[in-house]
Amino acid sequence: MTYKVAYATGSRADYGIVRRFLGYLQHDKDIHLDILVTGSLLEKEYGKSYTLIEEDGFHINCKIPLTLNSISNAYIIKSMAIALEKFGDYFEENQYDLLIILGDRYEMLSVAIAAAMNKIPILHIHGGEITLGNYDEFIRHSITKMSHYHFTSTEEYRNRVIQLGENPQNVFNIGAMGSENCKNIDIQNVSNEIINLPIKKYFVVLFHPETLTDISPIHQIDILLDAIEIYINQYQFIFIGSNADTGSAQIREAIKTFVDMHESARYFENLHPDAYHYLVKNSIALIGNSSSGIIEAPTLETYTINIGDRQKGRVRGESIFDIDCQKEFIISAIDKVCKLKTRIFTNPYYQENSSHLAYIHLKKILELKTDIKEFYDLK
Repeated sequence: MTYKVAYATGSRADYGIVRRFLGYLQHDKDIHLDILVTGSLLEKEYGKSYTLIEEDGFHINCKIPLTLNSISNAYIIKSMAIALEKFGDYFEENQYDLLIILGDRYEMLSVAIAAAMNKIPILHIHGGEITLGNYDEFIRHSITKMSHYHFTSTEEYRNRVIQLGENPQNVFNIGAMGSENCKNIDIQNVSNEIINLPIKKYFVVLFHPETLTDISPIHQIDILLDAIEIYINQYQFIFIGSNADTGSAQIREAIKTFVDMHESARYFENLHPDAYHYLVKNSIALIGNSSSGIIEAPTLETYTINIGDRQKGRVRGESIFDIDCQKEFIISAIDKVCKLKTRIFTNPYYQENSSHLAYIHLKKILELKTDIKEFYDLK
């Protein structure tokens, strides 16, 4: 019997995390894998990075553009409405034995609703986590409640998914596949431009908006850039494009203006996951508020200067330095990581062979699949 499985992806992050996992599925003769692409992966403004999926040898079966506009929540909601309508139509015509969704993107909430309404079982990856500074927080838990099966990244998160009413038999702690990916950088996916880029010691900067706080994203990025400017002649700073959350356009424009003014600053809208990991691995630290700073950087043995509340609530290792978005705190953190001599890295998200473990569990799910989903009450 051949099982029809789909993976829906809307951003470079949720694709990059599962590349190895998808490879296992694609090479399984009993699984027919469809890749469904939407969101920023299809947008010119965000680098049309769906090509990274094709370069990795995967065939994209469905492209659903959303005409993203991150100026305000009103535009984000319109994009969600488009996604709900179009994926509703798609799933009405295309039935799957299992749909895989990762994380907490707003477009993935629409995909989950459309699939659930069409009685397609959902496997949710990275549920149970907490990020108190972003609307990803309630989106993640909502997707959990629509999903039949769950791959969590720590045992604490597994327990939280069960606390949300999910059957423990359907919740598996496999670690974070993104953390495992860091151990397997393929240098062929790292261009000579990236390899030859650093002319001196450098930092990688990846900063996203906080969408559940009252702090202006332009105010935060101005503070960060003011702090970085103090070091611009001493170090190189490599900026990566922000995601498609509300306010990201303001962050992007401020960074591009800054980069145009300084020879020691570079900007990349998107990079292959291996190229990104290569840059972070060889940097002094990752500065910003990306989940990759919490989940992936420790495996790369790189420090993280985590700014603000976007990642507040996540489990983290000792190499993460949490600071408020204030100029003096950013300066102090940069000085600190530059002077550190003893390097201690622990990663609560890392499990060896995480992607293969996910594949083994998925095979069992397909073989023992049940369409029944009931609320599980804690005893």
